[in-house]
Amino acid sequence: MFARTIAAAALSLAVLTSGSAFAASFDSLLADTKAATVSAQVERSDRDLANNYIVMAQSIAGQGDEAKALGFLNFARGKLGLVPSDSAVAQAQAGASFQSSDLAGTGSLH
Repeated sequence: MFARTIAAAALSLAVLTSGSAFAASFDSLLADTKAATVSAQVERSDRDLANNYIVMAQSIAGQGDEAKALGFLNFARGKLGLVPSDSAVAQAQAGASFQSSDLAGTGSLH
């Protein structure tokens, strides 16, 4: 479970650093992720966490910060076992550094 959390965090960072590259696909990713919360074979705790991140992503996107919203959405996708878009994976493999407090556990939405 820890490895999946780290992988989801790395992929979320990739989306955060991608800027507008994912802006056009946010709605389709959101719909796909919401559908996966019903069909994915994951533990209930992971499903609940993914739902929380989906809600946060929608809220942040509503405020106009789609790059950050995609980070939260991608974290949810990782928890559900979904693969992010190829460019997010490429950026994650580029070796960008991140702080885990940017993704979860801080109790605040930056």
